[in-house]
Amino acid sequence: MARWIGVDFGSKFIGVAIGDESMCFPLKTLDAKPEGKLLDALKKLATDEGASGFVVGLPIHMHGEEGSAAKLCRAFAGRLAAHTQFPAELFDERLSSWEAEGKLIEGGLKPHERKQRVHAVAAQMILEGFFKSRKAHENGPLQPDGNTGEPDPGLTGG
Repeated sequence: MARWIGVDFGSKFIGVAIGDESMCFPLKTLDAKPEGKLLDALKKLATDEGASGFVVGLPIHMHGEEGSAAKLCRAFAGRLAAHTQFPAELFDERLSSWEAEGKLIEGGLKPHERKQRVHAVAAQMILEGFFKSRKAHENGPLQPDGNTGEPDPGLTGG
């Protein structure tokens, strides 16, 4: 099963997660600068983990348009792919940081503890969404209610 590296791109910090179709884990938060050091660290991680590529979260506005942050992410993903020689896929990350913060609050983490982990958990959520989307596309076109028409294995026990 192919492993991928999830990346929550930010101007100060980069959240990193790893996973495959069955399970994803938050790994760490890296400094965004200097970028050369960041790219080297991500290349080493992908190589060491035998990853197939990167999934970079693309911050799309709620109304579906891309803003300046999305343009920065697209450019970063291009530099990441060129530097590492691994593919860098983009995936809609709407609300991933907000949801990650909620999960950490539910887990009882204090604000200073959440600040250290929120980016890596957001990267985990980006990666999980990427795999879920790929699986949905493999199962066929989505129905108007957002389902593929296939039974949800989590609900049917299968």
